Amino acid sequence: MIEVPPGDAARPTGARVREALFNILTHLEPGIADSSVLDACAGSGALGFEALSRGAAHATFFDTDRAVLRTIEETAAALDFGNRTTVQRADATRPPVNRAEPCGLVFLDPPYASEIAATAPPALADSGWIGPRTLLVVETSRTNPVLPGAEFTETDARIYGDTTLYFMRYSG
Repeated sequence: MIEVPPGDAARPTGARVREALFNILTHLEPGIADSSVLDACAGSGALGFEALSRGAAHATFFDTDRAVLRTIEETAAALDFGNRTTVQRADATRPPVNRAEPCGLVFLDPPYASEIAATAPPALADSGWIGPRTLLVVETSRTNPVLPGAEFTETDARIYGDTTLYFMRYSG
């Protein structure tokens, strides 16, 4: 596990963590370019939009809040990503069945105090969103990480202040 040294980086903003994440992703398979991406707890959609801006072929956004989904749709249209996005009202712990290929890259940034980081990955795998070649990125609290079970293998982890990014592969 790699930890960012103290100082300014000890309390990174979401933008700094996101920048670090995407710098890492440029060196990992399957990479971002031409990937199909799932932003499973989309919120603002920042992770999915960043992936699209860096060449992802398509991004699907899940959230349960209708207002959030409307904002994501508006942002996609404003950024001219409308034809490369799918916005779904969905719960990552009970996702709809994916009838296409598994995604190349899945982002999971749920509320830190929830169990979603542990329960969503198996549900996403069971419904076809995560496959053996999928790179799963889970963001959790540094002090209380909630992670999926043994069918997911951690390949790397990075600490940024109070946040830890886990890079995982499905081995189920």
